Amino acid sequence: MAINMKQIVADAMLELCRTKELKTVTIKDIREKTGISRQGFYNHFKDKDDLIHWIYYDRVMTNFHDIDVSRGYYENLKDYFLRAEKYHFFLKPAVMICGQNSLKNYMFEHPFQWDLQYHEKWYEKNAGEKPEMEELRFFTKYHSMASAGMTIEWIKEDMPVSPQIMAKRITDLRRIGLGVLLKDTEEKEEHPYGTSLQ
Repeated sequence: MAINMKQIVADAMLELCRTKELKTVTIKDIREKTGISRQGFYNHFKDKDDLIHWIYYDRVMTNFHDIDVSRGYYENLKDYFLRAEKYHFFLKPAVMICGQNSLKNYMFEHPFQWDLQYHEKWYEKNAGEKPEMEELRFFTKYHSMASAGMTIEWIKEDMPVSPQIMAKRITDLRRIGLGVLLKDTEEKEEHPYGTSLQ
């Protein structure tokens, strides 16, 4: 079985974050813990920010790697929040770091691209036509930014409500806000955000 150096480096970073502040963890610390060479680290990651992004993508965003319009959005989002809860010790200090390549910026950018593709594919599959892109981009960006902002606040405030409640609230608000644009129908299962509604 091949050794996955990315996973080994990520595990080392997470272990270090249990005893040190994330902002004080250095690449040297990670190298000492793993035995990886300096060049070996840079063969896998551009820098520490890149490693932070990768951990978030690999450990927390698992259900959002692929665009599958047949999956229930609520279930995927609930799983995301459960994973975020598990890695709260890492995510909270990570979203506090500011800068051009910060995780906070990544959390705003990545969902918009994913959501836009998800909405396009869902629209084409269910409406049989391409959506009006300018309008779709606007509504998608609005909801993506709102979701990301609320998620970051939830993490910073030590997750005051459960992952299930967060997932339900965001899913319900997306259904209300995107209902007409995404061809809402009386059959809730036909709407991408109808999964959690009763």
